[in-house]
Amino acid sequence: MSTDLDHLKLSPSQKTFLAKRNIKTLDQLLHTYPYRYSKVEPPSEWKEGEEVLFCGRIERSEKAHMVSGQKGVIRFFVSAWDRTIDVSVFFQGYYPQFPPGKDITVCGTCTASGKVRATWTSFQTLDEGVVLYPHYSLPAKTRRDTMLRIMKKALPHAGELEDRVPARLRRKYHLPSLKQALALVHHPANEAELAAGVRAMKYEEFLSFHCARLAQSQRQSKTPRMFDRSLIDEKIATLPYTLTADQQGALEDILDDMNKDTVMYRLVQGDVGCGKTAVTAMALYACALSGKQATLLAPTELLARQHAKTLEGFGIEASLLCASMPKKEKNKVLKGLKEGSVQIVVGTHSLFQSGVEFDRLGLVAADEQHRFGVLQRRALIEKGSEADVLLLSATPIPRTAAHFLYGDIDLSSIRTQPPGRQPVKTKAYFSSSMKPALPRIIEGIEQEGRQVYVVCPAIEDNEETALHSAQSIFEGMQQVLGSRFSIDLLHGRMKPAQKEEIMARFASGQTQILVSTTVIEVGIDVSNATMMVIYDAHRFGLSTLHQLRGRCARGKLQGECYLLSSSKNPEARYRLGKMEQIQDGFELARLDLELRGPGDLLGTRQSGLPAFILGDAGKDLAMMDCCANDAREILDHPEDLDNHAMLKAVRQAIEQSVYLD
Repeated sequence: MSTDLDHLKLSPSQKTFLAKRNIKTLDQLLHTYPYRYSKVEPPSEWKEGEEVLFCGRIERSEKAHMVSGQKGVIRFFVSAWDRTIDVSVFFQGYYPQFPPGKDITVCGTCTASGKVRATWTSFQTLDEGVVLYPHYSLPAKTRRDTMLRIMKKALPHAGELEDRVPARLRRKYHLPSLKQALALVHHPANEAELAAGVRAMKYEEFLSFHCARLAQSQRQSKTPRMFDRSLIDEKIATLPYTLTADQQGALEDILDDMNKDTVMYRLVQGDVGCGKTAVTAMALYACALSGKQATLLAPTELLARQHAKTLEGFGIEASLLCASMPKKEKNKVLKGLKEGSVQIVVGTHSLFQSGVEFDRLGLVAADEQHRFGVLQRRALIEKGSEADVLLLSATPIPRTAAHFLYGDIDLSSIRTQPPGRQPVKTKAYFSSSMKPALPRIIEGIEQEGRQVYVVCPAIEDNEETALHSAQSIFEGMQQVLGSRFSIDLLHGRMKPAQKEEIMARFASGQTQILVSTTVIEVGIDVSNATMMVIYDAHRFGLSTLHQLRGRCARGKLQGECYLLSSSKNPEARYRLGKMEQIQDGFELARLDLELRGPGDLLGTRQSGLPAFILGDAGKDLAMMDCCANDAREILDHPEDLDNHAMLKAVRQAIEQSVYLD
């Protein structure tokens, strides 16, 4: 049974498009779902500010009006729904043509006057009777109907896929067949069909996840780590502060795990600044006392250097391994790791490399662990034969959801903040500009010597999303404030060395304002950066907002965070109001899970755990629970399903860690 794409008769450009997206099989293609749908409704149903989608025939078009340079707007009129609809399209560079008599599909925003400001247009018309138009994630400068055309060729072959859901379970829950469900998701005639298709595909996702989780949950045996706890107590006594009760409890959990005869797999979670680093330092020290080697993995070089400096301050000897180090220094550390003379190493992605060998690796700790793929973590863990695993996260996950999200993991939570830590003063402004907060920002810099983070959700402008971009905000601030303050720009597309240089300038105080994307969510702590402005705050999950504002709570002055949003959505305004009231990250995570789902707890759907596409472990807990029971039944009776696609999928998921990333 062929599941590759050769038999679909794709055009060369379609093959290239799929290759760039790393879609190689029919199964991968058909499980690439639309990320949203536009509803086709008559103008009588349209509301100001909402998206509209319609198809009609162009009656006439006017001459383009140039705004500035190559930017302009063109206006044309479309006959649809027995009326004439006034459409405006903004363009830059490319001059669009809208010839009369041509059929066209328009998607845009309904304005106050009942006109439409188009975000995109296509001369590919809608199928007759279509109510929902699927949108697929597409790279820039890709035809919008590319995936639609490909899916039309692929859907008739959906019956060739092996069904991962046993037939008896489809009958039990009245689920459509796999072929039917995929058609309902990709090409729904109405909302009821879409709901039925999504329900079936969610069930498949959850069932696959639980089968993989349960099959992989058995812990590996190990030789217990033996160390003198009194030496750890002596080390704790030398710290410049007393550990909180939560820190002490988390450390006891870790030390107990290290003493056991099965490998540790523990997540320590708590807000930015709650003291996870001190707890981790003692765990690394305990591992070294046991005669084993320990490593601390950090997502950025600056953070790795910061951790190494912190360990040094605690009187714990640790080496550093980063890509930018001179070759001679790097080779010295590599030799020490291989021979065993280096007991503790702090590093970045360099630790994954095949040339890094350990003599007796006993503990792998990963800071901001969701920033690393599971295959990267595994590459490091497998450098030791019985390595304990300690994951650290500043994104709290409610305990009820943690096991769904992380599989078979033990959980320690640090809820309390160290004495003297002040809550971040948070204010939401329902404005698209910084104007309401600007006087206070200027006062903070000029009179109090503060530094400021300005966070944007996008790197560059995109007409379709209309989000504030770091690039445009940086350019605007340079024009208005560049003569008074030093301003830098930071985003994820920059080369690592460039990012490190910009953060180093900010950390040293040379830069007063840092305009950035959420890349600063995992950055070095700058104690003087006690102010933050977040544009389009409604586009972030509460947990992400809370973690971001935690970056401006590390100094002597009280942190201040200003949330900007032009959203009129009542739920969005409610959520931002909660940010003003609630300082507890665990409470915000619980609320986020309730309102949005776990994909948003970690900032974006793509970085969520596990890699669900349609499923939402926060809002589909009943289905998740049901699938957990069904998975146990499947795995308890593998003799009946030895050749079944589900078990093949489970083996593949474990091999690739698809569901446990």
